[in-house]
Amino acid sequence: MASLYPYLILIGVSIILATVWLLGQARRRARITNELVALNEELGFDLPDLLRHCWEPLEKAGFKGISWQLDWFGSSLSEIQGSQGDVFIHRELAVDDITLSVKLYDGKRRFEQRYFSTILSESFFLLLYTDMWVKLGTVQGAFAQTAKLSVFLQHDMKNIVQLISLVSEQLENTPAGKEEKLLNSLRTVMPTLHERSERFLSSLSSNASAGNVEPIDIGEALKKTADIHSLKIDIQGSGKALINGQSLNSLCDNLFGNYIDQNRRNPEVEIKIEISIIEEGPDLKITIKDHNGKPCLWPERLFEPFWSEKGDGLGIGLYHSRQLVQEAGGTLLAVTPENDPMSFVISLPKSV
Repeated sequence: MASLYPYLILIGVSIILATVWLLGQARRRARITNELVALNEELGFDLPDLLRHCWEPLEKAGFKGISWQLDWFGSSLSEIQGSQGDVFIHRELAVDDITLSVKLYDGKRRFEQRYFSTILSESFFLLLYTDMWVKLGTVQGAFAQTAKLSVFLQHDMKNIVQLISLVSEQLENTPAGKEEKLLNSLRTVMPTLHERSERFLSSLSSNASAGNVEPIDIGEALKKTADIHSLKIDIQGSGKALINGQSLNSLCDNLFGNYIDQNRRNPEVEIKIEISIIEEGPDLKITIKDHNGKPCLWPERLFEPFWSEKGDGLGIGLYHSRQLVQEAGGTLLAVTPENDPMSFVISLPKSV
């Protein structure tokens, strides 16, 4: 019996050492999990930012690499950090307008290491999924709050329509020769603004953004909107597309509004907008580009609702534009080269 004591002692010491090692690994993984949680809080529960900054703590945990592909409200972005391999943990996450595919490359590990890696990865995936729902909840809450304001918007728009109608009537009856140049310009602009205000009021009253679809000359509509905003544009090509008139007006206003905002921030740079209209299969493809514009610094944010580079903007213009185009059966994309001005590419069903 005495001869068994050394073996029992050895077994006991081995169990204690294994337990201490496992506790150390568990505490290490817990610290890294807390670091990821703290990082997520520091970044304001922002999914794209978390994906860009998560590699440092994950590398501490022993992962070999991470790769991810994110569709963020219609904008696609991806990144690979570390190294890739045949052994990885993969998750596909989707919430409304956000989809994410992420892989954590883990290398060949022993059972207990694989166990701790799996636990940490599940915590990380849960953080990502939480951020997706946080963003969706923020967007839905903001839209719900916006819906509550529709009654006040209707009242304000009625007043605006009345004022525009009065000014339009006065302009039509103004004797020629008095501030003729200004009046001629206003005679062109004000009736158009009046028409758009009426349509906007009608869409608010019926709570519908689409309405009747009709063949519309895209070049003519773009030219009319550019004239209202005093923008000089060069249009190459022509064609008619099937879209609701109010939707097209809102789309044009939102897109041109971005160029006007950029010009206000950089008034020394002249806006040089070139528009290409070509037929492409069953669609009409419209490409809009300001050749003197600056490269887009936030390509993944362009269609994100309630995010604005200006800080004081509502941040729903491009998001709403994309929805209007989708309702018409088309697509709206932003091509954002790293060192060149971005382009908006719109595809709409063409009128046969």
